[in-house]
Amino acid sequence: MNNKVVFFLMFFLLLYACSVEEEKNDNKTFIAKAGLANEYETSRQTLDAEISKNADNITALIARGNLALENYDFSNAFSDAARAFRLDSNNFQSRLLYARSLINRPTSTENDKIVAQRHFLKLVNENANNLDAIVGLANTYALLQDFENANIWIEKALKIDSKCIDAYRLKGSIFKIRYYAVIEDSDSKKFAEALFDSTINTYSYITQIDPEYHVAYMHLGLLFDQRNDPLCLDHYLSAVQVQPENLDYKYALAYAYGEFGKEREAMRVYAEMIQQDDTFYEAYCQTGQILQFKYYELDSALYYYSQVVDKDEHHLDAYVNMGIAYQDKGDITNALKNYSQALAIKPEERGGLVTLNQFNEQQDMARNRAKELKNKL
Repeated sequence: MNNKVVFFLMFFLLLYACSVEEEKNDNKTFIAKAGLANEYETSRQTLDAEISKNADNITALIARGNLALENYDFSNAFSDAARAFRLDSNNFQSRLLYARSLINRPTSTENDKIVAQRHFLKLVNENANNLDAIVGLANTYALLQDFENANIWIEKALKIDSKCIDAYRLKGSIFKIRYYAVIEDSDSKKFAEALFDSTINTYSYITQIDPEYHVAYMHLGLLFDQRNDPLCLDHYLSAVQVQPENLDYKYALAYAYGEFGKEREAMRVYAEMIQQDDTFYEAYCQTGQILQFKYYELDSALYYYSQVVDKDEHHLDAYVNMGIAYQDKGDITNALKNYSQALAIKPEERGGLVTLNQFNEQQDMARNRAKELKNKL
């Protein structure tokens, strides 16, 4: 049961909001899990100490809010932004932080985008050359599906700074969103190809401006991956080389290795991930699937699945795959036991990366296999 990894697609279909939206996802964020988190906490503690002495320290509030935005901590970013804006709504930086946080907060609405747009317009009127305000304004148009005006403001940003990465990121995101919107339309094939080429060229140019900008490599990898093009491997590998501690990047690379017939390379990367963080149970599950369905090493596969369910008792994939493995071994008792455990999992207990359709398909498989086995008893 080698289901396509959902969170990468969800993540990269998002529009860029402010400076971080295209790196945002409720389930996974493409940041190294240990190092960057520790840096964020250390920096935040320093600002916490300042604010604890004076809750109205607007400079510290803005600094902490921006720090939270940079680290994808959107709820705390909005909290600090709202307070700073209430303290001084005429402060350029507090208004900028508030507008950026407004469209990044988890509960952001269409009205929030419209309100943020008004704030960005005011900021641009105050400072016509402020790139953060200009790109932020362009982004609100993009989020409201007004790509024509979004591109007008993007070009204004690029006239000020021809290498403005934030402007190119938003430009690439718009091309990508438009590409996915027409890719299934047979009458728009040429247009889709043009959009795809424009998206590739935009993200490729970003890597030329900043070869260390890892997210652009991930965009390129996913675009080629969606076209079943092995060029995705080169881009995923580049992202991993820039951020070798990033488990999400390694997972993308390993999964793609498996997709393109490089199972041994995939298992090598999964092994590195397990050594780096033995709680990343998806690395165990994917290794088990390769061992089971590619090499038919059932006992080894069962070992890896046991590691998964030890860490996640609601991992439907692992239980179904264990049922299949035991069934193939002729162990009907354990096969039925694992199918039963799979069927006991409730929809609301499923993992965040499993869609409801996938959940239902997996349980249907477990139910049908269990029924067949019982009929043979």
